Amino acid sequence: MAKRKRPDPSLPSQAESVDPQEDVFVANVLEVSSWLQRHRQLVTLAVVGIVIAAVAGVYYVNFQRTLRVQAINQLENIQQSVSIQAIEDAKVQLGDFLLRFDGTPQADEAVILLARLHLESGDAAVAVNVLEGRGMGFGTGLGVQANLLLGKAYEEEGQWSEAERTFLRVAEEAELDFQVREGLENAARARIRLQNIVGAADLYRQILDTYEEGDPDRGMYELRLAEMTEIAT
Repeated sequence: MAKRKRPDPSLPSQAESVDPQEDVFVANVLEVSSWLQRHRQLVTLAVVGIVIAAVAGVYYVNFQRTLRVQAINQLENIQQSVSIQAIEDAKVQLGDFLLRFDGTPQADEAVILLARLHLESGDAAVAVNVLEGRGMGFGTGLGVQANLLLGKAYEEEGQWSEAERTFLRVAEEAELDFQVREGLENAARARIRLQNIVGAADLYRQILDTYEEGDPDRGMYELRLAEMTEIAT
């Protein structure tokens, strides 16, 4: 009778050779597979939703890109109308432009151009309405430009207090020295009209503080400061 071969104790048993991590992995796969089978309709709808969202996203990006290109081209055409002095036609075109391209970066440029055309035509009240309706802030170059124009429109309307306030906001918020100076200089002019000579002198001092000593451009403001100081005494 043949002797039964004893197992080699140095070799792992069949039970010991199974990796517990593999058991967990297999169990998780089976659980996920079972969940997918039970919720097949929900998964299908989710996949369809993701595909639709992706297609819609691509369409929106392409649409916005096309819209910006159209806005750029249209605004260039309007600027050409301005260059040949077709001002009234340009105003009409800008109104249509804002209806069609509102929300594009070029819309702010169009608002500034429209307000400037009205201001230059003597329609300061319309320029004020255009700029106030847009409500452009002070955080960008276009915003500073728009609010400087708004202050000048207030001046034309004789709203000197509003003009002063707007110009001072420009000086406070602007990042470039020349914009700060323009805001302060315009605000000083408004204060003079409001008979606030001491306040105007203070603004000229602030302008001088933006220049280096010996800068030849200081001379004009030094003269204005001397004039205000003489009037105030």
